[in-house]
Amino acid sequence: MSSPPTIQNDHASDFELSVPRNAVESTARKLFAPVQFLSFWTAVALPFAYPPLLYHGYVSATTVTFALLLALNMVAIVVGHGYNLD
Repeated sequence: MSSPPTIQNDHASDFELSVPRNAVESTARKLFAPVQFLSFWTAVALPFAYPPLLYHGYVSATTVTFALLLALNMVAIVVGHGYNLD
């Protein structure tokens, strides 16, 4: 024997799932916006710290500091790359 046909109402399930998802996405965007703003402007301003470090020469502490600032700048570029694209 065959099973009875089932009625699938995709539109109702899409609506029920999209309301919480949109709320979560909206909240996540609102929470991420200040982080993205700060990352963008950090990526813009941080290179101004490089010349004084390079001017004073390569001391081991300066080299480590320079490498850390360079890594921080790369992270800031990646996180802040989409700032104000709207």
